[in-house]
Amino acid sequence: MSKRYVVKPLGEGQVLQAYPLVQTAVPHLTLDQWLDYAKLVRESEHRTSPGTGVMSAQNGEGYIYGLYCHEVTTDIQHGRILKVSNLIAANLYDAAGIMDRMIDSMLKVARDQGCAAVHVDLPEAPRTGPQPVEGMAGMLKGAGYRFESVALCRPLDEK
Repeated sequence: MSKRYVVKPLGEGQVLQAYPLVQTAVPHLTLDQWLDYAKLVRESEHRTSPGTGVMSAQNGEGYIYGLYCHEVTTDIQHGRILKVSNLIAANLYDAAGIMDRMIDSMLKVARDQGCAAVHVDLPEAPRTGPQPVEGMAGMLKGAGYRFESVALCRPLDEK
């Protein structure tokens, strides 16, 4: 496991810095949409849901090489869970090290929040992005995760 990365909450001053990485997974996301999302998460984190946030994998100089969004919610099978979305790792020489640190972080956040399980939603877009979904799924399976469902989305503004 690589120790050169630390996973910690995305700082308010780092939201702009994280945007290019986020865009690799969600290419159509505008800067304004990302800024609005980050603002809502920060507000929720401080007011209504302390289990909500954005975590970032950073090197010692504070450069962001990975991130994930999380929220505590309730699942019919597991009860209290940590739901992880937008899991992104930059495809560098050490993508596996970045993922290792983020996987460890997800477990720690879940335990700290009293969760019984972690559910991870992998976006479809990274199939050609910085860390292909297949690679992420393989690493998660190697860390003890298993497939329990497949997520599908139907945007309401499309026919």
